[in-house]
Amino acid sequence: MGFYGVHYVGLSVVLGAGLLTLWLLVSGYSVRDLSARAICCLTGHLRARPDPWLESTLRKALSEFDRELAVILRDRANPLRAMASARPARSRDPESPADGQDEV
Repeated sequence: MGFYGVHYVGLSVVLGAGLLTLWLLVSGYSVRDLSARAICCLTGHLRARPDPWLESTLRKALSEFDRELAVILRDRANPLRAMASARPARSRDPESPADGQDEV
């Protein structure tokens, strides 16, 4: 009657983790060192250096891409300047009143 509320899957996961920890301790591994090393590997602090050829090739490709992108986007850094150069300047009639002044 009381067996319907027991979650055997959760129990087996906890039991498996406990047995793995016990096996590591018996084998001579430090669980603290293993967990610290795993965390450092996951966060990226223990990465090996990339292949020098691959690194130089990637840097060269990215610098070329950056140069091409700068040429494409040169006017997007200051959109007001780009809009001002795109539209022609208004010619003002010297006879017309200045902006904001009404004729009397």
